Amino acid sequence: MASFGELQLNTYYLIQVDAESDIELVSVILQTKETVLLRSYLPQAEDFFKFRDEPIYKLVEEVDEETAQMLESVYQQQTVETEEVFEEEEE
Repeated sequence: MASFGELQLNTYYLIQVDAESDIELVSVILQTKETVLLRSYLPQAEDFFKFRDEPIYKLVEEVDEETAQMLESVYQQQTVETEEVFEEEEE
């Protein structure tokens, strides 16, 4: 089982933190002696710390930057469409 300390800086991953969690798109943005600072991208960016030796429930796959940007654009498009629906309802 992979641990958070094994993830590489500036690399995108699809992971599942525990059995009940959704699959998340994350990247490592900072590593300290004991921790890793990750950024979860979808549906919105959120940063969180994990201990380096903490196991990842499931490392689904490493994702290249182009694929990560495609995933983000899907969410951005959905957000814009949702905002447009709300604006129409308010009128």
